[in-house]
Amino acid sequence: MDSVSDLSGIACTTDGGAAGTVAVAIAAGGAITFSCTTTAPPPPPGRTVVINEIDYDAVGADGGGFVELRNNGAAEVDLTGLALVLVNGGDGAEYARSALTGVLAPGGYHVVEIEAQNGSPDGVALVDTGTGALLDALSYEGAITAAVIDGVTVSLVEGTALAADVADSNTVVASLIRSPDGRDTNDAATDWAFTTTVTKGAANVATG
Repeated sequence: MDSVSDLSGIACTTDGGAAGTVAVAIAAGGAITFSCTTTAPPPPPGRTVVINEIDYDAVGADGGGFVELRNNGAAEVDLTGLALVLVNGGDGAEYARSALTGVLAPGGYHVVEIEAQNGSPDGVALVDTGTGALLDALSYEGAITAAVIDGVTVSLVEGTALAADVADSNTVVASLIRSPDGRDTNDAATDWAFTTTVTKGAANVATG
């Protein structure tokens, strides 16, 4: 072993007895944190709902925030049993949750009125509360790789993390979107973009 970071990925056991791997986090001041990270169950087959747009910052006082979901599939999806979870990047802990209900038509949009934090970083996740599966996630203004949701430690980064400077704005009306609308290559840096055209409940438009 040449450095502390070489410990990352070795096998470990959580306090609850689950198998996992070691995650190493080194803060700017040099503090080192070790955690035993378990892997969330894979998404159930046929799940096609993605986080499609998020507005977490506003001009002036924050308000009117939302997260938009899109059904990328060819069949309707029952949202019952799914939840939208907001995660604080400072400690990886959940700070807000919205349980979902209803049916989402193919190509349809579902808007969750929720105020997400505008820290660096923060994150949002779509989870199946029955299985614990992480269905979709976005870590914005930095990478969250050890979020704890329902007792399971998961990464909210898909592929390459979205660049920290691709962020919502408090000086112009804007949001973060999948661009083009619904794009999901499982790579946040490729799929997500900043836009000054907020399209709450409608197809995304990249401007600005």
